Amino acid sequence: MEKITTLKNTIVTKAKTVFKFARKHPFKSFFYLIGLGFLFGLVFLLLVYFGAFGKLPTKEYLRQLENPVTSTIYASNNEPIGYYFLQNRSNADSTQISKHLKEALVATEDSRFYTHGGIDYKSYGRVFVKSIVLGQNAGGGSTVTQQVAKNIFGRQKQFFLSTPINKIRELFIARRLESIYSKDEILLLYFNTVSFGENIYGIEKAAYRFFNKPPEKLSLEECATLVGVLKAPSYYNPRINPERATNRRNVVLSQMAKYGYITEAEKEAAKKPLVLDYQLPKKTSSFSSYFKDVVAEEFAAWAAENPAEDGHIYDLEADGLSVYTTLNTSIQEYAEKALNRQIESLQKLMDQYWDTATIEGGKEALLQQITAETKEVKRLKAEGKSEEEISSFITKKKKRNYWEVGKGYEEKMMSLEDSIAKSINRLHASLFVMSSTSGRIMGYVGGIDYGFSQTDNIRTPRQVGSTFKPITYLAALESGQDVCSYYNNNLVTYAEYEDWQPRNASGGYGGSYSMHGALANSVNTVSVNIQLKAGVNRVIEQAKKMGIETRLPEVPSIVLGTADISLLEMVTAYASISNGGNRIKPYAIERIINEEGVVIYEAKPMYQERVAGYTHVKQLQKMMEGVVQHGTGLRLTGYGIPYNLIGKTGTTQNNGDGWFIGASPELVIGAWVGTYDKRVQFSTTRMGSGSNTALPMVASVFRDLSTWKRPILTNFKYDFDHFPCPPYLEMNAKEAFEFAKADTLYLQNLRIQDSLKILSQLPVPIDSLQGIVPAAIKTDSTALDSIATTLLDILK
Repeated sequence: MEKITTLKNTIVTKAKTVFKFARKHPFKSFFYLIGLGFLFGLVFLLLVYFGAFGKLPTKEYLRQLENPVTSTIYASNNEPIGYYFLQNRSNADSTQISKHLKEALVATEDSRFYTHGGIDYKSYGRVFVKSIVLGQNAGGGSTVTQQVAKNIFGRQKQFFLSTPINKIRELFIARRLESIYSKDEILLLYFNTVSFGENIYGIEKAAYRFFNKPPEKLSLEECATLVGVLKAPSYYNPRINPERATNRRNVVLSQMAKYGYITEAEKEAAKKPLVLDYQLPKKTSSFSSYFKDVVAEEFAAWAAENPAEDGHIYDLEADGLSVYTTLNTSIQEYAEKALNRQIESLQKLMDQYWDTATIEGGKEALLQQITAETKEVKRLKAEGKSEEEISSFITKKKKRNYWEVGKGYEEKMMSLEDSIAKSINRLHASLFVMSSTSGRIMGYVGGIDYGFSQTDNIRTPRQVGSTFKPITYLAALESGQDVCSYYNNNLVTYAEYEDWQPRNASGGYGGSYSMHGALANSVNTVSVNIQLKAGVNRVIEQAKKMGIETRLPEVPSIVLGTADISLLEMVTAYASISNGGNRIKPYAIERIINEEGVVIYEAKPMYQERVAGYTHVKQLQKMMEGVVQHGTGLRLTGYGIPYNLIGKTGTTQNNGDGWFIGASPELVIGAWVGTYDKRVQFSTTRMGSGSNTALPMVASVFRDLSTWKRPILTNFKYDFDHFPCPPYLEMNAKEAFEFAKADTLYLQNLRIQDSLKILSQLPVPIDSLQGIVPAAIKTDSTALDSIATTLLDILK
């Protein structure tokens, strides 16, 4: 404390000395300040130039931009599954960039384009005077060449001063571009890389989207419209905001006339009503596009830390790399079919049985609320239309665009109300397959249709429901709780947690559950008790060990899945359960080869750390086997999968999200189904539970994998067949625990059942004396009882 006080006093003393000097020598201080600022600016420029904030692209690399080489990604069987183009664009050539397009751009964005060398110093002077001195908005002063640099290389986030660092980077890149390319070539690069909104890059795609023609056939007013969009693509979108787009187009025309590119007469003639020939986006991307995004992000992280020999950062969109991934094409096909088939079936149910549990008045009230907020209804009300007229407008059917999964937009006869209902009750889903022994991503379906929604539901956090419970139960085992401890199934109000009262989904209470019985049946009351005994912080720490990187709230309700966690993280956590307790890291890239055929990266998967003791992990595996054999995941047994899988279901409040994660010793497969609008859900848990929505997708993939001639799946192996205690007893926890210790019949009865099951599955030989097959004779209950008695005597 004394040192801090001394330092504070020193700083104050120095500051006073400087202030006194400044008051005594104001002019000298002013020049010192300018000199200091100049020195700082020079040092800052040099730091950027020499790559302190990221290396600048070399001239050799920039020469490749005109004809960037496509990178290819391959599946694990070396089959090409995707390509990376610069900005995912289609390139127009120089003959397609008309005179009007060039002149409109130069007149509006960079009037001195043909006279400067990439940097417009006059423009910077204007910005300084107007923006800094006069406080007016004078724009950023960037030239077209600088914008090309920004379009191609983007802007990197820095620890501080991001904007000035990126601006200076663009200055240096612009100067290098100007030394390599002609002015027309720079304009071509600009028009091929600039964004026109709606995920459109390049003039060719924009011309077809808005006017259904190639760029060379655009009229003067159409050229001016598209150039006008560039200032703010969403704000001036001619489809969404035609009035703004028209006004902006007229500004562009005025700029063209101002600089002598067109006459006043041509300008006025071009100011005609805006006419679009808008083309709805067609489905052009497959499910694997979600995986392409994952590969691109993983690649970018690697490239940032591993620059090329010439110093440039590897670029998927320009370097012509071959990226070999972990994706298994057969598994990917199984996953895509499973998701598509399930969503098609569920959506029909949802259209008929959707509801809202959070809006008073139900779905009718919600529809009225949303309908009243639409632009069309607001306009009718402003025009003074009667309620009858507005109601007629809302219910009148006409052709409206609706996105059909796998097909794109199609016209359907719908009312406004129908259109809104189909929009908000749209189901979304994801399905993720990963090797639990290595972390290889083997199947990746991030959504229902990449063309419709680019939101990756594998990496987007959602409420996880009861799929979180195995993490809590493992923490409990690690804390010393016994798998045969019993817990009262009582409805408890926790005063210390604001009178929180966790309820069971079944609505049933009474008796007591052992730990394995509570997990199999997903009993909330008991799970909360187990969580509190283990300790919230211990559970959070256990989740981190298993790969949950999301920050979890320090509340006991996390055991019920109230936290938002991604499917990627949950599958990673389950992998450490299925592989026996080792944490793994998911990855998508196996190796990268450059244009010369040299391997520049190769993955080396390895276990990271132990997440829990081996015995406790094996106990949890057995508990999760109970989930699918006689618990909430029982439906899995109906798919005829010849392996003893483990898993856990999850259903969030009001059936908003459905989850299921299943595993073999080699693979973990997880699925999520839900709506984006959380006011909307299935009307009943029977339809909206994870066992009905998500489980069938996981089961379908496991069933397909079971048919392989060279099996990828194996069985879990245990040191015991059954837990030595019943899952549920109709007595309180203390009595149940004592009873279970003294009970000798429970395990014997289970062994008898196992033996009967084995006998029923074995082929029975023909009796040589009787000449009949005993198994063909119907056995009555008395006979079965006698067989059971005989087996019991043998076991004794």
